[in-house]
Parts: sequence; structure tokens; C-alpha cells
Amino acid sequence: MSIRITRISPSIIATNYKDQDQLEKTIALLERSQASMIHLDVMDGIYVKNKTFDETFVDELKNKTWLMLDVHLMVDKPDEVVDKYIKAGADIISVHFDRCKNLVETLKKIKAKNVLSGVVINPKIPTIKLKDILKTGLVDIVLVMGVEPGAYGQTFIPGMGEKVAELREMDKNVLIEFDGGVTLRNAKILRKMGANILVSGSAIFQSKDPKKTIKQLRK
Repeated sequence: MSIRITRISPSIIATNYKDQDQLEKTIALLERSQASMIHLDVMDGIYVKNKTFDETFVDELKNKTWLMLDVHLMVDKPDEVVDKYIKAGADIISVHFDRCKNLVETLKKIKAKNVLSGVVINPKIPTIKLKDILKTGLVDIVLVMGVEPGAYGQTFIPGMGEKVAELREMDKNVLIEFDGGVTLRNAKILRKMGANILVSGSAIFQSKDPKKTIKQLRK
């Protein structure tokens, strides 16, 4: 019987990442923890109201850490910018299902550069919408949003965990990532439903002991 390992992807927007000293301390903490990657929410101020950073920040982090860089593109036209994030050193690039003009070609472009390709579904998008794209074999990761995209610290929307179970039933091999409102309480349920990667920001960085919290989320 195989044992599924849950990986933790701490979301750096829950930190004071613009302060270089604080950024260095955060990276050092994560490298000493059981985190597998760093989650990078790229927001363009168009697809979502907030604006964070672009590929230059990803490139900066690539030179600072050996942890995988998990890039989540919350942008209006992901098809047009994925090349920049590939070049910057992203290890995972996830694009929103509802924003790609040509999802198949975008995923092919990502995978051609040996980067893991992800498709993101928002709370209002049913999992059945991914049935055809999953059959192509181009999707390495499905990122399920547990909140509406655009801001960290939101409360988990009830029923979103069931999407993980639905996707696991649809595809036994695809990696399932969950982002939004992840806490120690619901992490156990998400793992049981089949989540492989848990994204967490507030629950980790607002805790008294972030390293311990990451360990508890991972189990």
C-alpha cells in the first residue's frame, strides 16, 4: 500500500515579503521547516483587485532558496506571461481555468520546459469542467480554491473540500493542491479527501511557532 505524503506550500504574501531582512528570515525559517515549496500568489490588479509582484520577484527568490517555487498566476491573461515565469525559475506554474484563451497550448508550453503545470478552479467552477483537460495528460496539478481569489486570510467556504474528493475520484494520479482558508482543523479533512499539497498563509505565519504548524499541517 502506497503512502501519500502531503506537501506544504506556505504562502509568502502572508508575510512582510517587501522587507528584505524579513524576507531573508522567512526563507531561512521555511528551509529549516518541513515545507516543500514556497507559494507565490501573483496578482495583477486586473483579474483580482489586489496587486502583489511579478516575475522579477520570482527570479529574486530563485537565487535565495533551494525550495521549489509554486507560482499561482492570478492574472488576466496568463497565456501571455507564462514564458516570463518559466524563465524566472518557477518550478510549478498554475493558471486559472477561466482565464486561458488556449489552455491546452499554455499547459504544453509549461511542460515543455520541465515545469509542473497546474490548472486552478475557483469556488464557482464545478470539477466536471476539468474532465476533458484531465484526459489530455497535460495537467500535473489541480489547484482548488477554497476561497474567492484575491486576498489572503479569508474564511474557508463550506463544501470546497468535497471538490478534492470529486477530483480524486475523477483522476487517481493528478496532484491536488488546496488553497484558501487552510487551518489545522480542516487540513486533516483535506488530506483524507485526497489533497497532496496544502497552501497556507495566515495559519502558518500568524502562529506562535510556524515550523511546528507546518509539521502539524503536513502530518
